[in-house]
Amino acid sequence: MSRTSMTEQALEHLEQLIMQEMPITEHLQFSLSPKEDGCLCASAPLKPNANHMGTAFGGSLSMLATVTGWAMMHQLVDNMKQQVEVIIQESDIEYLKPVCENISVVCERPNEDALDRFQAMLDRWGRARLDLKCKIEAAGECAFTFMGRYVALADDKEDDQPAHASLTPVGIAEE
Repeated sequence: MSRTSMTEQALEHLEQLIMQEMPITEHLQFSLSPKEDGCLCASAPLKPNANHMGTAFGGSLSMLATVTGWAMMHQLVDNMKQQVEVIIQESDIEYLKPVCENISVVCERPNEDALDRFQAMLDRWGRARLDLKCKIEAAGECAFTFMGRYVALADDKEDDQPAHASLTPVGIAEE
């Protein structure tokens, strides 16, 4: 699995892909940028994402975190030997404080052990899941946390299995 961060040009291409494949994200007016520690950052202005109170709308925060996690997954699987589709399976969100400034979501890069387990599961089953954590700070304090479980599904055209399946704790189960 490629463990290098994406170039600015690759991130711009990824932004365009996200807006093309998920048109609602265009309203976020977001941009992606790499962080030195391998994390991925998505930024968006407050104004188009504000609610009636002048703070960031919870739906915008949720969508931006979901997209940032999806972009991190895309980055992680981009140079794999298998072509995969990435989907989100579940998420958990905590809104801790109002966000009254431009939004900056940081998605933490998984550790190497988690990436190795992910690759082994993908090699064995053709499907794998990875939990990603995102956070938003406001006024120097944590204002929002997001934990998303993303699933990579190998694009095996010859396989008779359905394109989408859910992962269970004991293995793989068809929907």
